[in-house]
Amino acid sequence: MMNDFRFALYSIKKNIQGSAELRSSFLLNVFGMALNDITFIVLWTFFVHSVGTVGGWTSIDIVGLLGFSAFSYGAVMSVFYGIFKLPDHVATGAFDRFMLSPKNLLLRVATSALLPSAVGDLLFGGVCIIIYAFSIHIGLNQFFILFSLTVGVCVAFLAVIILVFSTSFLFVDANTVTNSLFNLFLGPSLFHGGAFQGAVRFIFTFIIPSLLIGGLPVEALKNSSWPSTALIVGYAAFLFIVSIMVFNRAVRKYESSNFMTFGN
Repeated sequence: MMNDFRFALYSIKKNIQGSAELRSSFLLNVFGMALNDITFIVLWTFFVHSVGTVGGWTSIDIVGLLGFSAFSYGAVMSVFYGIFKLPDHVATGAFDRFMLSPKNLLLRVATSALLPSAVGDLLFGGVCIIIYAFSIHIGLNQFFILFSLTVGVCVAFLAVIILVFSTSFLFVDANTVTNSLFNLFLGPSLFHGGAFQGAVRFIFTFIIPSLLIGGLPVEALKNSSWPSTALIVGYAAFLFIVSIMVFNRAVRKYESSNFMTFGN
């Protein structure tokens, strides 16, 4: 276990060094994505000012929503972007080189790549979470809730992408399927949390857990609710365990394409 952990850190370090070699391009990707994220805040702020409070959500809550969503997206994509490349690896037979490695298979695949622009999401999300925390004047109790939620949403996001991209082993060309499933999950996580009520809220919490990385954490922090926090963190942990089981089972469906692609 420790060897796998050290290898993951080494792989992440190499990915960062490789991306940072082209410094101008790296910084442009980071700040370009952060600027793109800001447009979402502007859009939703105008929306709230136009229609008023919806489901108890104000414009500052949108900052928290985008903070949690962007932070989890940036954290996972910055470290585990290799999972997103699974459809290509499986389709071309490049997955063979991961199976030949003595390291943990999922960890080896996940840490094989980094998305530079995701660092911009990570920084943007972190700033938004801090702004939101100061805006609602969090105390010590809420600080621990915030920490738990931040870890929980990242675990939930990672679990979902493992589940989604594990389908790469089930289709000949899985790019369309995996991208559609991922967008189905990501899209609602960026929507105004007050818009989800009743059956729709249940669906986007337990079936398509989009609210797990956006709307629910904001409400839990705002209301200082430990039960809601425990639900989010607990369900995130459950999804993560299930995702690992699904990945390990899906790998059994893999058949080498025998293209001899053992390079990067």
